[in-house]
Amino acid sequence: MEQQTNHAVEGNTPEPPKPSLFGMIMNPGEQFERIRQNPKVLVGFLLVTLMVLVGTFLSFVNAPELTGDLTSELGVTEEEAAMFGTIMGVVSIVVGGIGSIIVLIIMAAITLAITKMVGSAVKFKQILSMTIYIAFVTSIGTLLNGLIAFLVKEENYINPYTSLNSIVGAEGGLGGLLMTLEVFTIWGTVLTAIGLQRVAGLSKAAAWTIAIVFFVIGAVLATAGGVLEGMFPAA
Repeated sequence: MEQQTNHAVEGNTPEPPKPSLFGMIMNPGEQFERIRQNPKVLVGFLLVTLMVLVGTFLSFVNAPELTGDLTSELGVTEEEAAMFGTIMGVVSIVVGGIGSIIVLIIMAAITLAITKMVGSAVKFKQILSMTIYIAFVTSIGTLLNGLIAFLVKEENYINPYTSLNSIVGAEGGLGGLLMTLEVFTIWGTVLTAIGLQRVAGLSKAAAWTIAIVFFVIGAVLATAGGVLEGMFPAA
C-alpha cells in the first residue's frame, strides 16, 4: 500500500511554473529560468503579433499619402480611395501578422545554430520561447511609439519617439544608425544576453558577444537602409 502511494506521488510531479510575459519587465531572470524548464510559445506568439500589428497600424493611420495619391493621380473619389485604403490595411495586417511569426522563427533558428556552435545543449523550443518573450518587451516599444504617433496625429512617422534620432532628427545613414539607439532595442539586447546565459547555459562573455553582434548587425542594416533611402528618395 505504501509502495503504491509512493508511485502515485512520483507520477504526479507538478509541472514547473510557467513563464510570465509581463514578468519579463520586472524579473526577466526568473522568467528565463522558467523558460528553460517549461518553455511556452503559443500565447506569446499571439500577443506579440497583436502588439506589433496594432502599433504599426497606429503609426501610419494618419498618413495621407495613399488616399491622396489615389484621388489626385487616378481620379477616384475619396470614398473609393478610403475603401481601397481599408482593404490594403486588412491585407497589411494579415501579411504583417504572418511576417512577424516568420521573423521570430528565423531569429530563433539562427540563435539556436549559434548556440550549438559554442556547445550548448539547448533545444529549439526553449530558444523560440526565449525569443518570443524578449520580443514581447520590444513590442511594447512598437505599441508605445504607435500610440504616441496616433495621439499627436503624426502624418509622416519615421523616427521612433524612444530613439535618439527623435531628438537629433538626422537623415540618411546617420539617421538610420541613431534610430537603432532606441530604448526598447537596447533593452532587448540586454535581455538577449541574460537569456542566453540562463536558457542556453552560455558563459557571460559568449552571451554578451552574441547579443552585441546581433545589435551591430541590426545597426549596420539600418544605416545601409538610411543611405539607400537618401540615394533614392521617394518621389
